[in-house]
Amino acid sequence: MDVEVEEASPGETRAKTLIWLWIFLCLSIAASWTVWLWPLHKQGSLFIAILGWRLDVPFILVKLVIGNCVPGIIAIVFASREKEQLRHMLSSLARWRVPFKWYLFSVILACGVFWVCLGAVLFYLPTRHPSPSPLAFLRVFLMTLPFGPLFEELAWRAYALTKLQAHYRRLPSALFLGVYWAVWHIPLWLVTLNLRLSIGILVLVMASINLVAWSIIFAFVYNRSAQSLPVVICLHASYVAASTSVFAAVPHAHLYLIGFSAVVSVCVAATLASLNHESV
Repeated sequence: MDVEVEEASPGETRAKTLIWLWIFLCLSIAASWTVWLWPLHKQGSLFIAILGWRLDVPFILVKLVIGNCVPGIIAIVFASREKEQLRHMLSSLARWRVPFKWYLFSVILACGVFWVCLGAVLFYLPTRHPSPSPLAFLRVFLMTLPFGPLFEELAWRAYALTKLQAHYRRLPSALFLGVYWAVWHIPLWLVTLNLRLSIGILVLVMASINLVAWSIIFAFVYNRSAQSLPVVICLHASYVAASTSVFAAVPHAHLYLIGFSAVVSVCVAATLASLNHESV
């Protein structure tokens, strides 16, 4: 008696393979949004003393940092379900011995984009301003490095992007992740930017376009550096430090700076995407 075994279609196989990725994305956005939007009734700060240096960390900042780190923790838990995925994540995290040019490229790229944007803003709105401080850049870089950049890159590049690129081409994978990444950031922007209703939607749209572009940039650097997570963590920390120092220099022109950064970032992303002809 012959028994016919019905084979699953490629579409069904792909859906089963990616189901845990969709669950991960849903859990990450729900967890981070809950932390960020949870009302903080008690005001105050945490005080950390290191070698005579005292650091004052407001409770609101602690809450924002926890929301940033949650997806990385969830990604580690999900990757632990699959030995191959966990092995890939750990090897990517340990892959720091790559050509130094990639670390240099990451820092120069992030600083270059925001310095170009600052120059464009000052050309359009000439005004006296303090120059971005290299020391301030270094301080923000070092303070953020072990938190948002590390845990976000474990989630978005080492886990989510790797899953997507296993089934889709690189550019669509980066675009999809960028759209998700932008939506994931919206509550954080609402909490930190104190947007007026009249310009809030415009700012969120421009910020989202900017982040989608940077998702393509991050994916390019991740893939071209042999999927070295330390390089992308360096890029992420440089992005945060450069944007923070440049935005602090022109607090009266944040709207213009966000607009220019979106345009410049899209141009950079399009250029890097055109260089990447490899397919999955």
